[in-house]
Amino acid sequence: MPLWSELTRREFQKASRNTHVVLMVTGALEPHGMHMALGTDIILPTYLAEKIAKRTEAMVLPAIPFGDSWSFDLYEGTVSVSPETLVSLYADVMTSVFRNGFRYLVALNGHGPNATLLEQAAKKATMAGERVVIIVNWWIDLAKDVRKIVLESPEGHAAEDETSELMFIRPDLVDISAAMKKSVKTKYRIVSAGYREELYPAAILGDPTLASEEKGRLIIEQAETELVELISQLERGEVPLEKEPRS
Repeated sequence: MPLWSELTRREFQKASRNTHVVLMVTGALEPHGMHMALGTDIILPTYLAEKIAKRTEAMVLPAIPFGDSWSFDLYEGTVSVSPETLVSLYADVMTSVFRNGFRYLVALNGHGPNATLLEQAAKKATMAGERVVIIVNWWIDLAKDVRKIVLESPEGHAAEDETSELMFIRPDLVDISAAMKKSVKTKYRIVSAGYREELYPAAILGDPTLASEEKGRLIIEQAETELVELISQLERGEVPLEKEPRS
């Protein structure tokens, strides 16, 4: 299936009759240590979305590359959008998708702070109740079993997991020689503009030195498989709910 933005109006009319599902990708533009591309959070889910476009009839929207990157405002290269703006943007996009007649929207998110904003937007866009938004935070919702097997350290920001994934799909955007381990532990969740560098030292939280292309391949391929399964389920009109059997 061609991407939404590459279709003519006539092609869109035809393609939209073949599916009930739209894929919307969100990410961010912010530092990932000194060893990874600033756009990692949008590059990874966009790669998956493009795979989905080839394997399903789902319509894939152009990716939204900016997110709430407040935690990294002090680091060069960060482009951060306010939560209020993002909620409005996401809600408007979702509403427009549903206005075009689609029933399901899968928000494939690549950036942590966007998650609650997508949820707020989805509430606005589905107030009438006849449409469904499914938020997939791909780095925690997909390939869980594989991650447990292949990863040697906790997942994090610019850590072993993200670094491995980018090494697999875009090795040219990773300089593993510049990778370093950084770890911060707190008993409570701390939010403070004055401690952003302490909470994310060198814009890293984890151990990217353990990353490998093979680990990334195993994670990405499993994530792709699970996304295809989700799209197929939605095309059958089945929302992914696990109901307890009746006694």
